[in-house]
Amino acid sequence: MSNFIKRSVTIYSFKDMVSEGRLTWEECISKIVNLGITGVELLGQLYFRECPEVNQEDLAAWQKMMWRYGTKTVAHDFFVDKFMYLGRTLTLREGSRIIENHVKFAAAIDCPIIRIGGTFDPELFRLAKPVCEDYGVKLGVEIHNGSSSWILPEIKETINIIRQMNSPYLGIIPDMSMFQQTIGDNSMPVFGAKQSGLDVQTIKDLQKAYESESNEEFRKRCDRMIEKIPEHEKGKRMGIFHLRRCENHDPKELIEHLPYVIHVHGKFWEMTEDNEEPSINYKEVLPVLAQGGYDGYISAEFEGMLPPGADAFEPQVRFQKLLDKYLGASYPSFPDPVVRPPQEDVACLSSKGYKNRKNKQGEITGVELYARSSYYRGIPLCLVENVDIKIDGVSYGTDKISFEIDGEVFTFAQMATVTAFYWNYGHLATIIVDLPGGLDEGKKHEVFFKYALRTYYLPFYMGGEATLSLDAI
Repeated sequence: MSNFIKRSVTIYSFKDMVSEGRLTWEECISKIVNLGITGVELLGQLYFRECPEVNQEDLAAWQKMMWRYGTKTVAHDFFVDKFMYLGRTLTLREGSRIIENHVKFAAAIDCPIIRIGGTFDPELFRLAKPVCEDYGVKLGVEIHNGSSSWILPEIKETINIIRQMNSPYLGIIPDMSMFQQTIGDNSMPVFGAKQSGLDVQTIKDLQKAYESESNEEFRKRCDRMIEKIPEHEKGKRMGIFHLRRCENHDPKELIEHLPYVIHVHGKFWEMTEDNEEPSINYKEVLPVLAQGGYDGYISAEFEGMLPPGADAFEPQVRFQKLLDKYLGASYPSFPDPVVRPPQEDVACLSSKGYKNRKNKQGEITGVELYARSSYYRGIPLCLVENVDIKIDGVSYGTDKISFEIDGEVFTFAQMATVTAFYWNYGHLATIIVDLPGGLDEGKKHEVFFKYALRTYYLPFYMGGEATLSLDAI
């Protein structure tokens, strides 16, 4: 099939391999190119330590990789959410400023497209037009099943504004989850349902019903089931909510949106031996894109569940062959790096150790611990909902805990309003425990660390916990 569709891949697909130390980001880029892919979609807060500020050292390293492998940054993903503050909604001016910051970030790294997700006010697209045009950066709304589907009133209004503004710098970015034919066992919705505690039989029943019902009928079925589950069984209710998000639309519905499509997310959860994604209707969607003259990128996004130590590139190979089947392809070749075993220091509490903290007078005022967020993007400190620390069995409440980010220290109480400092994925935050005199550095200490985050686009908390025996650094 003759077309001008290009290939890219989101680095989100490889975050686990990098965080485990099995590959570096540069080695991932090398493997990406070996698959015939020349475009890279960036989650800035996965790589750039101060995103949306531009760290010049990170920028130089990123640009060097793009130059060395002949790749280019084709899109940057970020969130704006009107519920990021507890107790009030984000104002239009605040949301507009967040978009402006990410437009400037994208321009600085030579990235032509930014992809916005979250629950935002549609009017932000009207306000964003001047800055997008000034910096030459396109802003696209993600069209994703459940959270930002084109059936939702807010997204419909956003698309209407994009049509009204008639600017090449405003558009939409469909995610192929909108064309989910079946709810596969390896899909993110099933994984989320199981993690929430929903029983296997209920999952199977809903998988079967989904294949024979319209989107509207399936959502109503899920709503009726949720209403019958007692309020205290929140896990089961949430499990059904995960499955309720699934949608299967006729690929032809995409046609009316094609003039505004600036980027496409090639979602996949599992790939069969004959190089098909059984859950998503790629056989019909890809011809619609090609015949409609779409000439942008399809960015491969793997969201499936792999066993520990599995190679996240294996399903990528199959997905690229799926695209070959319907679009055609060619392949360059670079040396294939050897995948290393996972690093040991991967828990939310770093095993690197602890340090007694001193003031300017040399007095020991507390203890430093080092923690990583398992959330896949950076979060402003205002979204850290709770922290629980025990050292040698002694508990320390949030009134004794502070965070240090980029050299700035905030008490837990102050963090509720901190939006400009991010705890970014893969980068350690310094956790300070108020403990005059500190710890005996001559012996190990058992440290329990637990944290909870508010996720502004999902109705539940995320976090992690770990107990480690730590030495002084």
